[in-house]
Amino acid sequence: MRKYLLALLILLTLSITFAQELVFQQPVLITSAGQSAGVTMMKVLATRAKLQFNFDALAKPEALTGNFKSLIIVVGASSKGLGAAGIDIEQEIQRVTELLNKAKEIGLKVIVAHIEGQSRRGKTSDQLSELVIPFADLVIVTKAGNEDNFFTNLCEKQQKKLIVVETTSAVQSILEQYFKAGE
Repeated sequence: MRKYLLALLILLTLSITFAQELVFQQPVLITSAGQSAGVTMMKVLATRAKLQFNFDALAKPEALTGNFKSLIIVVGASSKGLGAAGIDIEQEIQRVTELLNKAKEIGLKVIVAHIEGQSRRGKTSDQLSELVIPFADLVIVTKAGNEDNFFTNLCEKQQKKLIVVETTSAVQSILEQYFKAGE
């Protein structure tokens, strides 16, 4: 019984320590990796979660010179979205790489999200996910977008914390949990 209580105490201490490490601060910059509609959905979810954020789907590294403390990058490639933004995938990869390198350099915590499900998966989206997940402190995906365990396997390989949600709307409660909403 004593060993059980000791083990439980150690586990609880580790859980609290791990949870404390995954607190994200505000204000937040929300941007895209692939220019899909998922980034707009994230903007709505962040608003509902009462986060302090700026939204810039085409954010460049110089955008991080403000007082941002966290970065949310929403992955999902859309040829229509890229075309509307006037860029191609190579330019998007370069922008995202430079942005994430700057975030790492200045010590921002990064959340990577893929919230549009299977419809926004494909070779280009997966390529972008492989690019951004190594920079992530937390990865959030919908169950429908991870049916093949792509994100599970990638996060295990990269040793990243992964949260799989049933629906896109469930992301709001994850944001509220990891950010002290409204502070």
